Amino acid sequence: MGNSINLILGVHNHQPVDNWDHVVEEAFRKCYQPFLDVLEAYPNVGMSIHYTGYLLDWLFDRHPGLIDQLRCLIQRGQVEMIGGAYYEPVLAIIPDRDKQGQIEKLTDRVEALTGQRPDGLWLAERVWEPHLVQPIAQAGIRYLFLDDSHFKAAGLEEQALYGRYTSEEQGKTVDIFPVDKTLRYQIPYASPQAIIDYLGSVASADGQKAAIYFDDGEKFGVWPGSHRLVFKEKWLDRFFKALSANQDWIKPITPSQYVAQTPPLGRVYLPTASYSEMMEWALPAKQWNAYQQALKSAPPEQQRFFQAGFWRNFLVKYPEANNIHKKMLYVSEKIHRLAQEKGIHHQEALDELWKGQSNDIFWHGVFGGLYLTNLRTANYQHLIKAENIVDTAQHGPRFTHIETRDLNCDGQPEILIESTAQNLYLHPHEGGSLFELDYRLKNFNLLDTLARRYEPYHDQLKENASGSGSRLEQHLHYDWHRRVSLLDHFWGEGTTLDSVAQSTYPEQGDFVTGRYQSHIDGHTVTLSREGTVWIHDQPTAIRVEKQLIVSDPTQAQTVIRYTLTNQSPQQAALWFAVEFNVNLLAGDAPDRYYYLPQSSPKPAQGITQASKVAVLETVDHKTKLRSKKLIAKEALKEVYGIGLRDEWLDVDYHLIWNRLGSVWRFPIETVSQSETGFEKVYQSSAIFPNWKFSLQPGENWQIEITQGITSHH
Repeated sequence: MGNSINLILGVHNHQPVDNWDHVVEEAFRKCYQPFLDVLEAYPNVGMSIHYTGYLLDWLFDRHPGLIDQLRCLIQRGQVEMIGGAYYEPVLAIIPDRDKQGQIEKLTDRVEALTGQRPDGLWLAERVWEPHLVQPIAQAGIRYLFLDDSHFKAAGLEEQALYGRYTSEEQGKTVDIFPVDKTLRYQIPYASPQAIIDYLGSVASADGQKAAIYFDDGEKFGVWPGSHRLVFKEKWLDRFFKALSANQDWIKPITPSQYVAQTPPLGRVYLPTASYSEMMEWALPAKQWNAYQQALKSAPPEQQRFFQAGFWRNFLVKYPEANNIHKKMLYVSEKIHRLAQEKGIHHQEALDELWKGQSNDIFWHGVFGGLYLTNLRTANYQHLIKAENIVDTAQHGPRFTHIETRDLNCDGQPEILIESTAQNLYLHPHEGGSLFELDYRLKNFNLLDTLARRYEPYHDQLKENASGSGSRLEQHLHYDWHRRVSLLDHFWGEGTTLDSVAQSTYPEQGDFVTGRYQSHIDGHTVTLSREGTVWIHDQPTAIRVEKQLIVSDPTQAQTVIRYTLTNQSPQQAALWFAVEFNVNLLAGDAPDRYYYLPQSSPKPAQGITQASKVAVLETVDHKTKLRSKKLIAKEALKEVYGIGLRDEWLDVDYHLIWNRLGSVWRFPIETVSQSETGFEKVYQSSAIFPNWKFSLQPGENWQIEITQGITSHH
C-alpha cells in the first residue's frame, strides 16, 4: 500500500462592516457564488468555509439561495462551517467579555442559518497572543488555524507540521492547525499538478498526516486577475478534478472529520505573531528596510527565527488607530458598567460596539485599511451609536459630563467633554488640542482624520516617478504633528500657503506639540501655556490661554475664547493661526462644500461674555470663494468665519470669529497602496483662521471663535 495524506482545505470570506454594497455584490458575483457552484460539482472534495457575520447577514438578506446551497453541502458532509468573532475584530485587542460574546454570536448565527454548530474558529489576520486560548475555549471552540510560521518560530521542524497541536492557558485548551505556507502560495497560482506533486512529497505510509490550506476566499475571484484565472480559465475545476483523480491517496476532508480520527501531535505554546507580512508592516516605517536587509543576509535555515514587529504596535505607529481602539475600550467599559451597576443590559448597544471593533481600520499594509476613510467612519458611527444608547440610559436625554482620564493610555490624562449633542476630547499635553469631535446627533466624528506619513512603499513611487505618469509623488508631504484641531501656530513673515500645506514652513512657536496646563470650572475648560515665540531669531515669552465653554447640552456649539499675552520686555509682532481639521469623507463631491456664513459676529469692543454666543448680524462678505470644493486650496482675507456643509450626511460645520481675519484652507491627502496600486485619498480639510497684530510688554489680545455643528433633520 502506498503513501497517502489528508488534505484540509479552507477559505475565509470577509467583508468589512458597512462596506459599499456594490463592492460586496461584485464579490458575490465574481467569487462567493461561483466558488460554491464549482465545489458542488465535486462531492468527494471536503471543504471548510468561514464567513464573517456581516457578510453572512448580507448574503442571507440579498442572496438566500447561497445559504440554501451551503445547507445542502453541509448535509451531504462536504462542507464544514468555521466560526469566529462575528464582526471580525483582531481578537487579542478587545475585552475578554466581548471576545466571548462575538464568538458565541457567530456560532449561534451559523447554526441558525445552516443547521451546523461550528467547532472551529478563524482568527482574523492570524493575530495570535497566547492568552487567547482561554476565552476561545470558554466560547466553546475546539480548534483554530494559524500560519506554520508561528510554529517554526517556536522551534518546530517543517516535517512536524502535518497535523494539529494542543495549546493551553490556565488549564483551558484548544487545538491549533498549522497552515502550510507552500500550499498558501501555490493555491490558486501553481498548476494543479504541481500541487499534487507537492502533496506526494509529504505523504506518509500511515496516512495520519494532514496538509492544511486555509486562506482568503477572495483569492478566488476578487483579487486582481483571479476571476479570469480561477473561473474563466477553470483553475478551480482543474484542481478539484486533479484531487478527485488522486482520491485513492489524497483525502480532502473537513477538520472535524480529521479530529475525529486522529490524535493531536503534542502540546505547543506559540509566540505572539501574525503572518510575516503583517509583522513587517507593524514595524516603524523607517525600520522596514533595515529588517529586510537583515533578513536577506541571514542563512535560509535561520530566517524562520526572524520576527519583525508586534501587531499591537500599529497602535503606536498610527495614533489615529489608537484613538479608535481606546474609544472602543471606553464605550465597552460604559456598556458593561451599566449592566453591572444598574442591571441594564442593552443588546443593541453591544451589537453596535462589536461592529465598531471590526479590524480593518486598526492596521495598514498592502491594502488600504486605516487609510480608507469610509471604513474608519463606519467604526466610529457604530461606537457613537452604542455610546448614545448607554449614556441616555445612564444620564437621561439631557446631560453634560466633563472628566479627566487617561483615555489613550499614554500615562497622561485627557479631558473629555460629553453632552447630549457632542463629545469633545482634549489633549492638554499635546498642544491643548481637540482630537475628537463627535456630533452625536448624527453619530459622526468630524475629527476622524489621518496625518500624512512616510510609508516604505513611497520609495517605490519616487523611483518610478519618471515613467509612471501618475504624478502622485508630488503629493508626498509628511506632517510633523497630528491633523487635529485647536493647534496654536505662530508663523514668520516668509510663511506661504504652499509651505503650510506641505508642512515645510518653520514653526516660530513651541505650542503645537507643547504641554498646556488645564483647569475645569463647571462647563468651562481652560487650557494655558507659557511658551516661546521666536521673532527675528529672538525668543519672546508669550502666554496662550484658551477657554472652551459648552453651555447648552442639546446644541453642538462651543465657544472658544483665546487670550494671548506678551510676557516679554519688548514689543512682539505676531502672526497667530489656529488650526482646525474636518473630515467630511469626500473632498470632490458636489454635495460637500465650503461656504461663507451669512451671519457673522457684530463687531464690538472687547469680547462677548464667555457664557454667551457672539451677537450675530447679516454680513455681505467682500471676499468670495474661488472654489467651494473641500479639496480647494485658498487664502481668504477679511472674513468673519467659514463653514463646511455635507448634504449627504446632513452635517453643517462652521467657525465664526469676532475679529475680522484671514483664513487659509487646503486638503490633507495621503498617498497609500491598495490592491490596484497607488491612490490618493482625501483625509480632511485643514482650516487656519489667522491674524497679525502687535503687543506691547504685558499687553494681551483676545479672539472668540464659535464652533458649531448643525443639521437640518
